[in-house]
Amino acid sequence: MGLEHAIEKLDKYFKRLEKGKARKIKPDHVEKVLRKLEAREKELQSDLEDTEKADKKRRLAKKLELVREQQARARWLREKISDI
Repeated sequence: MGLEHAIEKLDKYFKRLEKGKARKIKPDHVEKVLRKLEAREKELQSDLEDTEKADKKRRLAKKLELVREQQARARWLREKISDI
């Protein structure tokens, strides 16, 4: 599951939550997305440490920021559906 796919999955889950269909969201699925995002974060962090070029560092830092935002969304969603 690539980064774009993980974000799409989270977006779908948030739409379900807005429509009141949170029961259809399985906590295991959110956990899987979160694990994928964590793996991607580690990969990007490693790439960021290994790269020398300023442009590439900037791009990787932006991607890393995006991944961390998505992780926060996934954690919030996990918390929200566990209350249901």
